[in-house]
Amino acid sequence: MNRYGRPFSATAALLLAAVAIIGYLAGNSESTSASRATLLTLSAGNVVLEYPSNWQRTSAVPAIPGLALAKATALAPRGDGAQAGLLVGQLPEGEPGPLPESFVAQLDQLPDAEVVDLIEIQAYKYAQPGIRGFNRKLTVYAIPNPDGGGTVLACYAPARSSGYMRACQQIVATAILSGQPQLYRLTPEPAFARELGAALGALDARRVALRRELDTRATPATAQRLAAGLAEAFASAGTSLSALEPLPATHQAQAMLSDSLSRAREAYDALAAAAADKSTARFAVARTQVYEAEASVSSALERFALLGYQQR
Repeated sequence: MNRYGRPFSATAALLLAAVAIIGYLAGNSESTSASRATLLTLSAGNVVLEYPSNWQRTSAVPAIPGLALAKATALAPRGDGAQAGLLVGQLPEGEPGPLPESFVAQLDQLPDAEVVDLIEIQAYKYAQPGIRGFNRKLTVYAIPNPDGGGTVLACYAPARSSGYMRACQQIVATAILSGQPQLYRLTPEPAFARELGAALGALDARRVALRRELDTRATPATAQRLAAGLAEAFASAGTSLSALEPLPATHQAQAMLSDSLSRAREAYDALAAAAADKSTARFAVARTQVYEAEASVSSALERFALLGYQQR
């Protein structure tokens, strides 16, 4: 253990381990062949849906852990939402999307993001995300809004009731935006993915090497040098990120990542200054700031993964 307290964990926060961001190209389009017999209309979130008359509005739906939605509306077969149904609502104000942070925190692991074509728009589809405390099949769709308040649609049903799940997905497939049209595509851009991956890959290579040295019994002078090098690595990654032209579908995630990289740079600058002053108390405070900043980088990278820019 070095004189500044417990050593840095090699796996603290998220290691940007061998990050290579790739764009997931659009998957299979959802069917839009919902029955045209006796269709009703529902306006919820930022979308308008058509649904069959044997599905009805209901307020009795099971709680989906972490799926906090504003202005939520639910449909269910015969109005009985205890076992199967569709929940539609908007992301709460301030949520970066495409899914609520509280919902992402409940997932066993990040689900694969598939871009699907609806009637007039595209949506992100997350099939069967593993979520603690929910024993039904679940498929979640996200239709972002660049100005915030995107729409989330969640289909749920017992594992044995595939018919209910198909019927729910057919309802989702009728979704159109109310108000402004969707003027951009959600399909990840390969060129953007390559440049983003290059910037993060360079950061990760340098970060892993310097953090490994910082985990040893570093002298104050060595700790100062390594922390300053890490601050420079995060600053360089932030510069590379700022040179990327934001895409409509990624600008919120990009802003979040840029802010997180800046926080990490500042935290490592503080760590270097504490080491230079040989202040164990300030070093401990700065180390906590480092962990928090790198956790925010991890969260920002999760947002990119939920947009189809997967980490490999």
